[in-house]
Amino acid sequence: MFDVCGFDQESTISSLREWLADSTIGNNATLRLVAGIVFMHEEDYSEALKHTHAGGTMDLHALNVQIFIKMHRSDYAEKQLGVMQQYDEDHTLTQLATAWFNLAVGGSKIQEAYLIFQDFCEKYPMTCLILNGKAVCCMQMGNFDEAESLLLEALNKDAKDPETLANLVVCSLHVGKSSSRYLSQLKLSHPEHVLAKRVSSAEDNFERAVQSVA
Repeated sequence: MFDVCGFDQESTISSLREWLADSTIGNNATLRLVAGIVFMHEEDYSEALKHTHAGGTMDLHALNVQIFIKMHRSDYAEKQLGVMQQYDEDHTLTQLATAWFNLAVGGSKIQEAYLIFQDFCEKYPMTCLILNGKAVCCMQMGNFDEAESLLLEALNKDAKDPETLANLVVCSLHVGKSSSRYLSQLKLSHPEHVLAKRVSSAEDNFERAVQSVA
């Protein structure tokens, strides 16, 4: 994440910790939001929640929903979503968080998530976030051709978007097409992405297994 953006990961996190420890700015909502995003991407969810759990803004509550989903704690995610719904049920972030939650829960909730992303498509300019959300819903419902079309549209908007590339890898496998192009780009542009790391780990394990019997 940081290398791609031109930042040094270690020094960036060090500076962030210094700012958070400063009593004059440490409780600033924007700073806490940035900290939550950074530590979430580092998969340090406890550290992320330390700065976001108090909420205070819709952005922070939405981020909490994301973090809890990544922790596979849909129960806590649902509580955060409930807080957002009490503030403003029709807020765009509330609707987006609802779609994330529905995707995490699965089952009949997938269709509800799809309708939310469809509504976004009609209201707002198409973004990679919206296109990927709708595509994931399609894949969950088995509509891989529609998912592929949406993901290719997202790829045209940003050829290096990590979620688009990762979803195209998965979608391509389901429609019987080669995923090597998307996987190579993901590993090159975003080597710390969870899918890139899993594939690299599997490749390393396979190579060691081959060498052990050679």
